[in-house]
Amino acid sequence: MPNMSIKPFGLFPAIAMIVLSVGLANHVLIVPLLLSEAMRDAWMSVFVAVAVVIPWALIPLYGLMKKLKHKPFDRWLFERMPPFFGWLVLGYFLMLLYLIASETLIVTSSWTGTTYLPETPTFVVSCVLLGICVYAACSGLRTIAFVGCILVPFVVLLGDFVMSANMPHKEYGYLLPMLEYGFPPVLRGALLCLTSFGELFTLLLFQHHLHKQKSFNRWHLLLLILFLALLAIGPITGAISEFGPIEAEKMRYPAFSQWRLVSIGKYFEHVDFFAIFQWLSGALVRLSFTMYLIIEYSPISRMKRKWIGISILTLLLALTAYYWIQNMITYRLILTWGFRVSGIVTMSIIVILYAISFLKKRRVTSEQHHRSGEPEDKPV
Repeated sequence: MPNMSIKPFGLFPAIAMIVLSVGLANHVLIVPLLLSEAMRDAWMSVFVAVAVVIPWALIPLYGLMKKLKHKPFDRWLFERMPPFFGWLVLGYFLMLLYLIASETLIVTSSWTGTTYLPETPTFVVSCVLLGICVYAACSGLRTIAFVGCILVPFVVLLGDFVMSANMPHKEYGYLLPMLEYGFPPVLRGALLCLTSFGELFTLLLFQHHLHKQKSFNRWHLLLLILFLALLAIGPITGAISEFGPIEAEKMRYPAFSQWRLVSIGKYFEHVDFFAIFQWLSGALVRLSFTMYLIIEYSPISRMKRKWIGISILTLLLALTAYYWIQNMITYRLILTWGFRVSGIVTMSIIVILYAISFLKKRRVTSEQHHRSGEPEDKPV
């Protein structure tokens, strides 16, 4: 496994990578869960979540990014707290990254098997996707970010296209009456949204790879959050207005189903291959991005033979996908429960770390520096 130095990259590649990664969760993965929880009021849950996420992102998250000063997150962490608590926080983030990677692999493979490759074993699909993403992760974060730059304009344009093409099929009266079942379903839906927005914690994990002159400011974060919110509201309101709240709630993949209504003139009716491009673009970046961060912040980055650690991680993801693809009903229940909890926990940890950032540095021994991965580069 080659040991390549990581070159810094700019703001736009970072934003493109986040838009495709978190955008897949907001635009695809969370939509059926939101429709099940809040039904026709699911779109209101996004607004409630955004009202919480904006102050969280602009104060503790942004403040913590400034406190890091382009230092690797684990190095900063072990300078501020004892090793036990440092590993506890780092372990939580690594576990969360693994769950994000496995969720992406499981849902994408299951969707592939039930839509356009029904005769292909889903395990084969998941292995092929995993192999491509492992190669991307081994190519480095800069490569993943630049791939995101190429893909994101096409993904956004296709999203605008499906929204415009389906206008004749939309009946926005289905969005009313608001709060039909009261405010509790909206709050439950907002908890799910907080988890997808909470994935912005990954900014802390790769901010040291950005150019020092081209880092995030509050305006960048605000516009990013609003755009991610738009990515969630679009397919939710589209599904409700096109299929009605009852039918939309029953769908496993509402965003994909909207593509099946699109036709171009009299002769082009099946253009849902554009949806396949959209989904796989997001899945490629999301899975390879999370795998890279797992490798960078886990002991794999300090192994002499990194390929062994990467192979173990790949095997674990493949086995996890194989098991849960056979038990998708149970997995969806677990996924819903996880989405209700992990967002609150993640955001709370960021707030606590921001408070800790005002404390003085600890004296860190050379052994602790080594365990935290400093000062070496951590490429794959």
